[in-house]
Amino acid sequence: MTTPMPPTNLPWMLDDLVEVPHVVSTVLFSTDGLIIQKSSFMSQDLAEILSAGASSMYSLAAGAGRRFGSGAVQQVVIEYDGNTLFLVSAGQNARLAVLCQRDIDMGMVAYEVSRLVIRIGEFLGTEARSRALAADGPTG
Repeated sequence: MTTPMPPTNLPWMLDDLVEVPHVVSTVLFSTDGLIIQKSSFMSQDLAEILSAGASSMYSLAAGAGRRFGSGAVQQVVIEYDGNTLFLVSAGQNARLAVLCQRDIDMGMVAYEVSRLVIRIGEFLGTEARSRALAADGPTG
């Protein structure tokens, strides 16, 4: 499977999210773990590792959801000692990974991610799924 060519506005949209305080980098990837686009602040090697791992984690969450009748995955949040990783659907066959520092405002990041997912869906021509992230909006 080949990776689709990203629209020219996609890189700056991902870089714009990195401007949110404590967001480190973003990667838009296909469901099979291939990079569609990455933020310019992340090396290609790290983006490939993140997209492959994130694809696996998202698939694992989806499989567990199916097995237990929980429905579709809305988001996956992994809190590490030093970072937090958000994984969300960004339309049909596309996912978004957002790596943040541990001390982020989760509500603000969730709000900004939901806005970005809608814009990505418009560019990729797919409907974005952002119900869970947009539910509460930004927190102060």
